[in-house]
Amino acid sequence: MAKDLFRTPLAEVRWAHLITPRQQLDKSKPLAWTCDLLLANNDEEARSFLLAMEDQFIALHGSRRRRAEKGFPWKEDKDRPQELTVVRFKLPQFQRRDGSLSQGPRIVDAKKQAWDGRAIGNGSQLILAFDIYDWEGENGCGITFQPRAVQVVHLVPYEQLDPTDGFEEREGYSTTSESTASASGWPADEGEKQEQEEVPF
Repeated sequence: MAKDLFRTPLAEVRWAHLITPRQQLDKSKPLAWTCDLLLANNDEEARSFLLAMEDQFIALHGSRRRRAEKGFPWKEDKDRPQELTVVRFKLPQFQRRDGSLSQGPRIVDAKKQAWDGRAIGNGSQLILAFDIYDWEGENGCGITFQPRAVQVVHLVPYEQLDPTDGFEEREGYSTTSESTASASGWPADEGEKQEQEEVPF
């Protein structure tokens, strides 16, 4: 039986790993698709969304069940607690009975066209469709939001800074003028040359 799907308000995303799954902090756990959605505390739609999710918690666990410390997948933002609430989404990857791996969330652009694979940078604005996984542990119960579809409404491209950008070209050694290099790509010194010559084939 398919679970109900819910949708978030349009909001800014941070640390989006929605195209390929990432390694979780606990290495024993499977790879997972994750992201953090930043909801403004002064936004009426965001407040209504969180209240509706509290109602879903009660619907799944009852009003008298003890909620775990991390039973809600949202918390105050560490740097701007008065302004933002961070909502975590996580979908673990699993292996099916036929040996294939489960798929991540379907991603579309603002026009509902299939995503082109570009990385989603911090500050992009998304709407997520998700289902709720309810769980229970020794310290109480909780819920996890599992992303099933993503609409990227405003994209901020992910840019990885090149640490060599601050260097200037200078007179000196150039790899393009050297023809002898070791297999590792480093210039071979005399000791390395000798060692290479002594290796039997």
